[in-house]
Amino acid sequence: ALASGYHNQPEMTQEKFKPSFLDETKTLFRTGDLGKQTAPGIIEFMGRKDNQVKVNGYRIDPGEIEYQLTRYAPIERAIVLPVQVNNQTQLSAYCQTDETLEIAEIRELLAEFLPVYMIPSYFIFLKQFPLTLHGKLDLHSLRELRETGKSLVNSNYVAPRNYLESNLVSIWEKILSKHPIGIFDNFFEIGGHSLLLSRVVTRVHKELNVSVKLADFFKVPTIAGLATLISQTQYNYQEPISAIP
Repeated sequence: ALASGYHNQPEMTQEKFKPSFLDETKTLFRTGDLGKQTAPGIIEFMGRKDNQVKVNGYRIDPGEIEYQLTRYAPIERAIVLPVQVNNQTQLSAYCQTDETLEIAEIRELLAEFLPVYMIPSYFIFLKQFPLTLHGKLDLHSLRELRETGKSLVNSNYVAPRNYLESNLVSIWEKILSKHPIGIFDNFFEIGGHSLLLSRVVTRVHKELNVSVKLADFFKVPTIAGLATLISQTQYNYQEPISAIP
């Protein structure tokens, strides 16, 4: 299913499409993956030539996310790295800034330009990036700093206050495999990501007969905020009679 080249981009076509070293009458596409042939028909994957990472089945270039982050004036510099959380690869964004920023606002801005699966799950704000003794960016120290992202989560548990919040909490706990979840806990800061987000939207529609948009989660990524949006805005949600005291 290989195309013959990039449309109206001859230079990129020449760079990426090469004659096969096995058969010059055929064409190979340079994916950016590195490999070595260990035996006839056996190729061992060695990594990538670029910084692309695979998250939830999607191939992502962190540089695209970093560019969008630095378009936001208060952020002087941004680095996006893959991190392992509960045996899953997620994205963590490290932003150099002197200001106090709202994560929800940044996510909402990113959602205007990036698909949901490219929006980082964690944001860590620093006044200065850590450097090695040789003055280079210390990526190892950055990854360790992801743990400070826990301070961005509301650690004071607040139980659901009504039928709608109880049902939303139940859905989140099942999908995130986390208990308990408070109504002010941020979906993305307690392990949520784009793949799980799609499952939440589907489950909310199935169990509550409510159509929630993915974009809404970036505006109100908490149970309390989502419940208010559902009950007071365009969704015209009504409590079932059996749930009313």
